[in-house]
Amino acid sequence: MFGRGSDDTKLWQQTLQALVPETDYPERMNALLAMVGELADVPACYLYLLDENQREFYLEHSWRKDDHAEAMLMASEDIEQGAGGMMQTPPLNVQRNRELEADQLLPTPVGPLYSVPLFLETEAGPAPILVGLLQIGPYVDRAVSRKTRQELAEMRFPLALTVQQAHQQEDLRQKLAVLTASSEVGRKLLGSALDLERFVKLLLDLALNATKTEAGFVAIVDAASGYLTIRAQANLPPAFVEQLDLSPDTGLFDWSLGAEGGGLLLRDFEFIQRQGARSILAVPLFDNDEPLGVFALLYFKERAKLLADENVLTLLGGFAQQIKLVIHNARLFESFTAQYLETVKGLAQSLDARSPYTQDHHAKVTAVCMAMARAMDLPPDELEAIHTACQVHDVGMAGIVEVEGGFQADFEHPTIGASLIEALPLHPMVRGTVATHHEWYDGWGFPQGLKGEEIPIGGRILAMAEFIVEMTTGNPFREPWAADKLIEELEQRHGTQFDPQVTDIALDLIRQQKLHLIQEQIKS
Repeated sequence: MFGRGSDDTKLWQQTLQALVPETDYPERMNALLAMVGELADVPACYLYLLDENQREFYLEHSWRKDDHAEAMLMASEDIEQGAGGMMQTPPLNVQRNRELEADQLLPTPVGPLYSVPLFLETEAGPAPILVGLLQIGPYVDRAVSRKTRQELAEMRFPLALTVQQAHQQEDLRQKLAVLTASSEVGRKLLGSALDLERFVKLLLDLALNATKTEAGFVAIVDAASGYLTIRAQANLPPAFVEQLDLSPDTGLFDWSLGAEGGGLLLRDFEFIQRQGARSILAVPLFDNDEPLGVFALLYFKERAKLLADENVLTLLGGFAQQIKLVIHNARLFESFTAQYLETVKGLAQSLDARSPYTQDHHAKVTAVCMAMARAMDLPPDELEAIHTACQVHDVGMAGIVEVEGGFQADFEHPTIGASLIEALPLHPMVRGTVATHHEWYDGWGFPQGLKGEEIPIGGRILAMAEFIVEMTTGNPFREPWAADKLIEELEQRHGTQFDPQVTDIALDLIRQQKLHLIQEQIKS
């Protein structure tokens, strides 16, 4: 405990223990007030902080001794006479005034509390800064001892500094949490807004409900092939979907009037009759003269509802406009994504060009990685995602600064690289592969120390591919490894640094000399 004989070092050490990073903010404040409570031998301590307007104090934290809960009853004659008996609480807010800037005993709803203003001395000016108030007690049947007053006076500055630092840390943590949450929500909203299938399906369902229509579909022109494909449908017979021809020249609809603001003309009456459709209404989706798609509603029941009434046309036209807008925005973002991804790939290639030992590093790693990924029979979408990740996997090195001797503290480059592409609407495996390609199967890798199946399969394959390329390329300090040396090392790292399954695939490819880009280096 602090006494007159205590030195400043001990005082600061005990007070600053509240800033231990392993504890959260409430625990820090509770430890700080508990220390004061034990020092002063009081059942409760209350910490008030000054608000941003500097006009009033608000109750930030309170501490109470469990075995002195009864002391928190209001000390008044009413309670002694049985008129009270309720647990009282201190005021949540206290108006600032000059009187509070001095040590004093104050009447409060919980009884007399000894109030100590917390001042923070600074070099900026002679006047100390008022941070908050520390109120302890209640002092019902006794006075505040001279020793307690002295010790609290000695603690004033350390307490003020500790409280301010802890509060600033918590404020920054909360702001960071809000920004992180906002960023995540924004990213998800962005992804949803650009998820064409989800958005179109939503509009189709709304249109069916609004028009009381039985079935419908939305077909959109594929930007790559130029063909119309159904992107959302509801209640259509399977045969209808399989046999539907939407080509502008020979398909179900005649598009000749659509580009001029008119509707679509039904061309293939026989198809409609064969499929049992009784009524159909279709609206073309055009961007100037370019066909984007078609929005169609259908009835298959015997007593089909006539769809060509004005209200249905108006509703369908409104939904069509919404779909045109989302198609337009999706195409814009797809274009932006493609261009941005190309700049990231270009940056990765420029990093390769910095040294003859890293020349074409990303291209070589991509070739080796894809050879292993195909040998593992991964689905096409995962193969494409891994291919993209390989092309940019070390781009995070652009954010690494060389330190003394040319050493690069590159432990964060997977995280930096992943952050450069995380906002793009790419397959989740792309970011996951980039972020984890330096993790070890046994958990000894970086940056997160993941292990086993915690590491995405793309990260496990890429880790192996990069190791093979680097070891067979060599550098100023090491000659390239031959095949026998590489095989020996991979066998030793089987199940430790590398995934056993991935290692077996790599060993098989090396022995068969199928890693063609670096075949000459790894021949035995």
